[in-house]
Amino acid sequence: MPPQTSLQFFRKRQTVDILLLERPQSLSAFYHAVETALKDIEIQLIEVQASFYGRTRTIEDEIQQWMPALEHTMQFAKVADLICKDNLQNLFDLYERSMGDPTMEVKFDKASVQAVMQVIDKVVTYLKTGLSSIKETLNTIICFMKKYCLSFVGTDGDSFLETATNYEKQRRDYSNAIQINLDDITQMAERFDKQGIHLQELGSIPRALAEKYECKHVPLLVMFPGACENIRNACIGVRKWIQADHGYQTFLLYDLQDLEKRRDDFSKILRDLQLTASHLDHRVKVCKRDINDSEAELKRLLSKEKMVKRQSESLGHELKDLELEIGYREIRREQMKNNEPTRGNKEKLDQNLTELEDYKAKRLVIDRKYEDMKRKLHFLQLKREKKNQKEDELVGLRKEHKTARKELRKTELEKERLQMNIVKMREIIRFKTSPEVLKKLFYNMPLTSKNTALTKRRKGAGNVVDKLERASRVVSIHIDGEWPKLYRALPFYPPRGDENVRMDIDEIGRVFMRDIQETQAKQALARWRRMHNRASVDDLKAALTQIKRKDIADEIETELAKRAIKVKQDNLQKAESPTRTVRFPRVLVQPSQTPRSRNSGMLFAR
Repeated sequence: MPPQTSLQFFRKRQTVDILLLERPQSLSAFYHAVETALKDIEIQLIEVQASFYGRTRTIEDEIQQWMPALEHTMQFAKVADLICKDNLQNLFDLYERSMGDPTMEVKFDKASVQAVMQVIDKVVTYLKTGLSSIKETLNTIICFMKKYCLSFVGTDGDSFLETATNYEKQRRDYSNAIQINLDDITQMAERFDKQGIHLQELGSIPRALAEKYECKHVPLLVMFPGACENIRNACIGVRKWIQADHGYQTFLLYDLQDLEKRRDDFSKILRDLQLTASHLDHRVKVCKRDINDSEAELKRLLSKEKMVKRQSESLGHELKDLELEIGYREIRREQMKNNEPTRGNKEKLDQNLTELEDYKAKRLVIDRKYEDMKRKLHFLQLKREKKNQKEDELVGLRKEHKTARKELRKTELEKERLQMNIVKMREIIRFKTSPEVLKKLFYNMPLTSKNTALTKRRKGAGNVVDKLERASRVVSIHIDGEWPKLYRALPFYPPRGDENVRMDIDEIGRVFMRDIQETQAKQALARWRRMHNRASVDDLKAALTQIKRKDIADEIETELAKRAIKVKQDNLQKAESPTRTVRFPRVLVQPSQTPRSRNSGMLFAR
C-alpha cells in the first residue's frame, strides 16, 4: 500500500477513534470530530434509556410499575426512606432462605420482595455498567481536550495576559466539572450499596421527578434519570469548552491590538518623561554652575570685602568726627556774632567761617565715599542672597529631578513588562494557529527547540553578563553625579592610563551633556565593560567600596539575591507542572445540601 499523501490526509474526515492513531488536521477538524462523537453519545444515551424503560414506556410508567412493591416491602420492613440496600438486606436474606425451604412460612409478599430485588439490581447494574461505553468515550474526549485545547499559560500569569489566565482557570473548571459528572454516576450506585444516598444529594432533575411522582422516600427510582442528566451535562460542558477554545484566539487578537496601542501610549509618555528628566537635569547643572560661579566670585572678592568694610568703618568714624567739628564751629560762630565787632573778633569770625566751610566740603566728600562703600557692601550682600536662593532652588530641582527619574524608570520597567507580554501573547497566538503545534502535541514533542550543549554554555555565559548588567543598572540609578569618581576607581585590563580615563569622562560628559546622570553613568559602565575584558560584579563592588558608596554595593547584593530566589522558584514551578493549560465561561456547580453530596448535581450554565 503506497504511503498516504498530505492531500489525502487533509481531505478525509477524522473521528475521535482516528485521533488515537494520528494527529488532528487542524483545530477545526478536531472540533468537528468531537461534535460528531457527542452526537453519537446522545444517540447511544437514547438507546440506553429505551433499553432501561422500554421502547414505548416513560419514566412515569417505570415508577408506577415498581412503587407498589417497594411501598409494600418497605412497610413490612418498617423502613420510611429507602436510602441504602442494607435497609432491606435482612428481608432479602429471609426471602433467600424461604426460596430454599418451601415449607418455611413467611408473612411478607414474596412477589413484592422479588420485584424490589429486581429493580435494585437493574438500577445498580445500569449505573455501573450500562453507561460504561458512553463514559469511556467521554473520558477519551476529555483527554483529547486537555491535550489540544490549551491556553499555553498558567493560572498565575501577568495581569496583561488576563484573558489567557482566565481561560486556563475556566478550562480547569470545565475539566473538573465534567469529570465529577461522570464519576458521580458510579458513585451513586456505590453509595446506595454501602453508606446510603439521600434525595438531596442528587441533582435538580431527579429531585423534581421525585416530587412530581411522589417518590421522595425512594431515591432509587430517580437515580438512573440523574445519571442520564449527568451525561447530558458532560456533553454540554464539552461543547462550551470547544466554544471557548474557538473564541480564545479571537479574544487574544483583540487583546494584542489593545496591548500594542497601550505600548504606543507608553512610548509617548516615556518620551515626555525623558524630556522632562533631561530638562530638569539641565536646570540642575545650570543651577550648580551658577552656584559655583557665585562661590568663586565671592571667594575672589572676600579680601576686597574686608578692605571695604575697614574703609567703611574708618569713613564712618571720620564722619562722626567731622559732625562734631562742624557742630562746634557753628556754636562758636553764634557766640562770636554776639561779641563786640572789633577787628580781632571779625578776623576770628572769618577764620571760623572758613574752617566751617572746609569741614562741610570735607564732610560732603567723605559722605560720598561712605555711600559708595555701603553700595559695594550691599552689592556683595545681594550676591550672597542670590547664591542662597540658588542653593534653595537647587534643593527643589534635585527633588523634582529625583521624582522624575523614578517615574521615568517605573515607566521604562512597565513598558518592558508590556513588551514581554506582547511577545508572549504573539507566541500563544502562533501556538493556537500553527498546525505544527498539533503535530508536536500529538507526539509529545517540546513546543520550542531543546537547548544543545553549546546553547547551554552560551546560556551560562549569558547569565554572568546578565548579573553584571543588573548590577550596572542598580549603580546607574543610585550613583548620581559620582559616576566620574567611580569610573576613575574601576580597574582596567589591559591598563588604560589616567589620561585616557580623563578623556573618556570628558567625552561622555560632552556627548551626553543633555541626558540625565543615569544615562551618563550607564554609558560610563558600558565603556568600562567594553575596555576591561575581565569585568565582573566583584570589581564593580570593590570600586564602589573604594569611593565610600558601600550602600550601592549592598543594593547590588540585594537585587542579585532577589533574582536568584525568583529563578529558583520558577525552576521549581516548571518541575512541578511541566504541562500547559487554558480558560472559558463559568461552570455552575449546584450547591449540595448534605456533606455527602459533593459530587452530585453538576450543571453547566445553559
